[in-house]
Amino acid sequence: MSRRVRLLLIPAILFTVVSGAVYSLAQTHPAKDEAASAPLGPRVAADPGNGERLFAENCASCHGDGGTGGGVGPRLAGSGISQDDARARIQTGSGVMPADLVEGQDLEDVLAYLKTIAR
Repeated sequence: MSRRVRLLLIPAILFTVVSGAVYSLAQTHPAKDEAASAPLGPRVAADPGNGERLFAENCASCHGDGGTGGGVGPRLAGSGISQDDARARIQTGSGVMPADLVEGQDLEDVLAYLKTIAR
């Protein structure tokens, strides 16, 4: 096989193999969001008690115990933050806060708890 043919054929074969492998991995990735395709079940009422526990586990290190401040996150207690603004910040993140720290029912529970302290 001539050198010129090898210089064209080998990269073409490698490109095809790597592209196929990447596509296959993307289709079977274990972190693929299956919940998006699952039907939604009955809506469960938000539980501010569970939200308080989740807040202590996921949020208090930055927003302080009970949202009173003291970390890198802003004070939430007494802030008057609306449920829509809080939901958007939790889902998209802000500054050093990563997106989606809590999701689904846990998000609803944390929002119910925030409603009790943000007044």
